[in-house]
Amino acid sequence: MSQATREARERGKIMKRKNLLLWSLLFILCWVVPTAVQAASAPIKLVVNGSYVTPDVPPQVVKERTMVPISFLGKAYGVDVQWDQTEKTVTIDNGNGKKIVMKPGQTSAYVNGSPITLAQAPLIIQQRTFLPLRIVGELLDATIGWENTTKTVVVNQPQSMSINGSTLPSTPIFQLPAGYYVNINNVAKPLGYEVKQSAGKLVLEQGTEKYTISQAAGNQSDGYRMIETQYAISPEYLSRMINATSGWNQSHTAFALDKLQKITGFTQTDDEITIRSEGKMSYSHFYLDDGNHVVIDFNHAVKDSSVQNQEFTSPLVKGIRFGQQESPDRVRVVLDLTKKAGYTISAVDGETKITVKEEILTPVPAPVPAPAPVPQPANSGKFVIVLDPGHGGKDPGASGTIGNHEKDLVLAIAKKTEAILSQNPNFKVIMTRTGDTYPTLQERAALANNLKANVFMSFHANAGPSTAHGTETYYTTPQSKEFASILHKHLLKATGFTDRHLRTANYYVIKNTKMPSTLIEIGFLTNSADNAAMLTPALQQRVAEEMAAGITEYYNKHH
Repeated sequence: MSQATREARERGKIMKRKNLLLWSLLFILCWVVPTAVQAASAPIKLVVNGSYVTPDVPPQVVKERTMVPISFLGKAYGVDVQWDQTEKTVTIDNGNGKKIVMKPGQTSAYVNGSPITLAQAPLIIQQRTFLPLRIVGELLDATIGWENTTKTVVVNQPQSMSINGSTLPSTPIFQLPAGYYVNINNVAKPLGYEVKQSAGKLVLEQGTEKYTISQAAGNQSDGYRMIETQYAISPEYLSRMINATSGWNQSHTAFALDKLQKITGFTQTDDEITIRSEGKMSYSHFYLDDGNHVVIDFNHAVKDSSVQNQEFTSPLVKGIRFGQQESPDRVRVVLDLTKKAGYTISAVDGETKITVKEEILTPVPAPVPAPAPVPQPANSGKFVIVLDPGHGGKDPGASGTIGNHEKDLVLAIAKKTEAILSQNPNFKVIMTRTGDTYPTLQERAALANNLKANVFMSFHANAGPSTAHGTETYYTTPQSKEFASILHKHLLKATGFTDRHLRTANYYVIKNTKMPSTLIEIGFLTNSADNAAMLTPALQQRVAEEMAAGITEYYNKHH
């Protein structure tokens, strides 16, 4: 073989190895690149502190995460970002005592010298360091949002909002070119509004108030937007719509909205009561239980300290009682009637007039309760347990510090308890209500008695001064003490709240049931710490499990 032939063959082998290496590299890139950086379906916009900004390298979608250029975003947001070519590190200094150091490709980072682990390592894309949007928010202590309809990333300095003097907890405010936006549910609850959807619009409703909100178009601020997959509304627009007083503080970091009106007094002439107030009041009204009590709930209201309960000497009205509720702020007025009677209500600026009449005209009926379970002829030897979620329907019970209602909390826990107890083949579990209905106290007790239940348990949550906290359990009859004591022990274990002890009281449902009966007060909705804990799924599940364990313990002791 000639020298030339041998050289040609060697060159051929080298070319084959190079081609094989090239094809291998292309094969790897075909797998890696598409899964690393993907083009968004539409260009991603970036809004920082309310203004559109345009980085030289736009935000990217990487493994289904939105990544932003940290250097550009940091400077636009107002912090110092430096790249150290020698150490290959990015340093972010927020100018307020917080310094973050990180390296592209590494999940380990340092905040003021202390190590942290990032959920995803920084990436180098087109010679720029990128981080996931959520991590940027955490590192910069920024409010981060995503408006999907416009494909817009929102980054802004944190702001707070207060309603009637109370700051809303964990409520981000998003700053867009159209203005500021806040989750509508977070502001509706403390104001007492119910949020409904109808034909692509939102409806805020409470008593005689009803407001319809359309979706905002373009950069309009009047209407709702979808931010973080939630309905959001401009607090300024909300204030104008409901005729509230509002405004930002001087540094534009806190927005305050005030809708409170004061009930200043009342007058009574025979069977007509006039409630005096600041402005025209919004209200709802209904009969309570037996029809001998008329309830008027004045929304956005506080009562003057001079307004006190009073007894009357008139043919139809025995007296008037006032109760103050917080979050939402509401004054409940109860007219105690001498007998069942009709009434009318009219409101003008400065006063609301309630006229009680002998004939029943068009009373507002209580919601029809769900049909009670039909008692079976026999319980087949099973241990019958009646669980009673308190309140319901027209009666929300106590209100929590963030506008949540007692009736919803106790129904959720009772359902969980029922699910656990029903797994025991020896038990037959009956609920006095399974939805948002209001069986009367008489109906609840009668259900348990007609079923010849073995035990009866009523679920409640407490209300009182904001400083009051803890767990307590009630019983009335001596036969109920052991049952109540066992459940109280388990309830304390579930909540970990302050022990307010086992107590006696003449509550209707535990006084008028013929079996061992107890009423639990899980914690105080009016205490921010108790309320926050009771709203967690973990505590609700623990209470359900311990109540089921307590009932089972009582059963095992007697069977």
